[in-house]
Amino acid sequence: MEQGKIAFIDLKEFRVDFQIISAEMRRFFLGGRGINTSLLYKLVNPKMDSLSPDNPLIVGGGLLTGMTGPATARCSISGKSPETQLLGISNIGGHFGAALCQTGIYHLVLRGKAETPVYLLIEEGNINFKAAGNLWGKDSIETMYILKNLYGASSESLCIGQAGEALVRFAGIRHGWKNTAGRTGMGCLMGSKNIKAIVVKGKGIIPAAHPRELQEYVRNINVKLRKTNTRNVLHEYGTPFLYDLHNQAGVIRTHNGQQNKFEDGRCLSSAILKKKYYVEKKACFACPVACRHRYQIKEGRFKGVYGEGPEYGTLGAFGAICGIKDIESILAINDILNRYGLDSCSTGNIIAWAMELFQRGIINEKDTNGLNLSWGREETVIELIHQIARRDGFGALLADGARLSSARIGKGSERYLIWSKYLPQSDSVDVRAFKGFALGVATASRGADHLMSRPTMEALNLSGAMLRQIYGGAEEIASSQTSCQGKARMVWWSEINYALADALGLCRFVQKFNSIDHLGVEEFSRLIYLATDMKISPAELFETGERIVTLERLYLQREGITRKDDTLPDRYFDEPMTIGQFKGERLERDSFNKMLTEYYLLHGWDVDSGVPKKETLTTLGLADLCS
Repeated sequence: MEQGKIAFIDLKEFRVDFQIISAEMRRFFLGGRGINTSLLYKLVNPKMDSLSPDNPLIVGGGLLTGMTGPATARCSISGKSPETQLLGISNIGGHFGAALCQTGIYHLVLRGKAETPVYLLIEEGNINFKAAGNLWGKDSIETMYILKNLYGASSESLCIGQAGEALVRFAGIRHGWKNTAGRTGMGCLMGSKNIKAIVVKGKGIIPAAHPRELQEYVRNINVKLRKTNTRNVLHEYGTPFLYDLHNQAGVIRTHNGQQNKFEDGRCLSSAILKKKYYVEKKACFACPVACRHRYQIKEGRFKGVYGEGPEYGTLGAFGAICGIKDIESILAINDILNRYGLDSCSTGNIIAWAMELFQRGIINEKDTNGLNLSWGREETVIELIHQIARRDGFGALLADGARLSSARIGKGSERYLIWSKYLPQSDSVDVRAFKGFALGVATASRGADHLMSRPTMEALNLSGAMLRQIYGGAEEIASSQTSCQGKARMVWWSEINYALADALGLCRFVQKFNSIDHLGVEEFSRLIYLATDMKISPAELFETGERIVTLERLYLQREGITRKDDTLPDRYFDEPMTIGQFKGERLERDSFNKMLTEYYLLHGWDVDSGVPKKETLTTLGLADLCS
C-alpha cells in the first residue's frame, strides 16, 4: 500500500502543495485523528484566535478508511475550537472519508481565507477551487443535492449549512442526511474560511497488501459482528434504544440535570420510532452494523418532514434535557438542526441552560426578546434554533457558545452549565450514578464528551473478573457502577483504544465500545498487516494510542489546561440524584480526585498538574516533537 499524501491548501493564494506521508509517520500516528493531531500541534500556537485565517482546518481519513474492512468509513476533522478555544476535533462517518482516501489524498490542511465563498473539487489527485456564490445561503441538504447532481452519483461532499456561514460557534460540518462532525465547532471554522463545501470523486476500493486474506478476515469479522446482540439492536432501532435504557434506569439528565428521569418521556421510545416513523435503513461505507434510519412524518403539523436519525444524543438533548415530550417535534427539530448544520448536543444543552436560567429568574422575557423559555415548549425551542442559526434575537447571544454566553450573562450563570473544558456534555447520561462515566467525561480531551473515553461496559453489570480480563491490571475493578474502584483503568484503556479506532478510521460500533464481543487491538493489528503489510504488534499499537492521547494532552497543556480543568459541574458533586435506584448518588470530591490521580499515573502524567512527564515523552518518542 502507498503511504498516501497530505494536501496543504493555501486558500488566499489558491495554491496546493503535496507531501507524501512517510512510513515513519504512518507507524507513529497511523492516520486520521493521529496524524491530524500531530499537524495541529505543529501549526497552532496558544495565542492564535480560533477564527484567525492561520487556524488550520484539517480533514483526515484513517489508515484503513476506504479499504475493505468492517466500518472503515470514518474521517477526523480538527482545528483550534471556535466553541471552546481549546482542542477542536470531531469525527464523521458516511462515505466522504472513503472517497477522499481513494484519491490517494488522506489529509487536507486548509489555511488562510478565501476572499469570496468557494468550494473545493478533488478529482484524480487534483484539487480545484470553484466559486460557491450560488451555494452560499443554502442549507446543507440543498447544497449536497446540487453538488451530487453536478458531479454525479459517485461524488461525495462535506459542507456547511447557514449556521456555519453565520459563524455559530457550535456549527458542524455535514455529509449526507445525518452525518455531522458536530463537536467543537468545526463548521464555524470552515465558514470562517469562506469554504462552503469539499467535493470528492473517488476511484474505488484501495488495493490491499494481502487482498484475499483481508477479504476473508473481514468476512469472518462481519459474520461474528452480525451475531452480536449489540449490533442487532443498533441495526433495528439505531442509537435511540440507549435513551430507553438510560431513562428506564433513572440515569438520564432531565431539565438540564435537575432530575435524573424523564417521566413524561416514555412516548419517545425507540419502539415507537421504529413502528410509526422509520421507513428505511442505511449504512456507512463497508459497515456491517447499518444503524442509520430514515424517517418520515406522514400527517399532522409536521407532515412531510423526512430525515435520518434521530441519534440518541439529539433525542436526549431535546427530550429529557429540554423537557419536550412530543416525538414528532423532536423529529422536526432533528431535520432543522441538520439542515442548518448545528451540533445537536451543544444546541440542546445551551437551550436547556437558558431554560434553567429563565426558571431561576437569572434571565427573563426582557432578556430573551419576549421568548417564554419554560420547560418543554417545543415551539419556543424551534424558534430559538432558527434564531441561533441566523444569529437573530436572543439566539445571537447563544450562538457564541457556552463559554462566551455565560461570560456575557454573568450572575453566576456558568454554575448551571453541564460542561467540562467549556464543551457542553455530549450525551444525556447523569454521570453521578456511573463513576467511570464521570471520570471519562471530566478528562475527555475535547471537553465533556462520551465518545472519547467512556468505559461503556461499566453499565453492563459484568463481574470483576470479566472486567479485569478486558481492561488488564492486577487491581480489583468493581462491578458496581457506583464504586470508584478500578474505574481509572477502564477510562485510560478506553481512551487509548478509541484514539486508535479514530486513527484507523473505524466506527465505535465495531470496536469494544459497548460490546465485549467486538474488535480490539489484536484485530486492529491483523487488519493493519493484511491491508498495508505493516507489522505492528498489539502492544505497539496500544503505545501508539497512548502517543496520540498524550500529544492531545500536550496541546491542552500549552493552552493552559491543568488538573483543575479535569472536573465536572458543581451540580454533580453537590446535588444528589432525586429518584430511582440511584437516588441519593452524587460524586464525592475526595473519591473523584483519587480516581483522577490513578488516571494520571496510568498515563505517566504528573499527578499535581496533569502534564505528561519527560520520561513518558521519551518513551513515546515525543520528546523531540515537543522540545
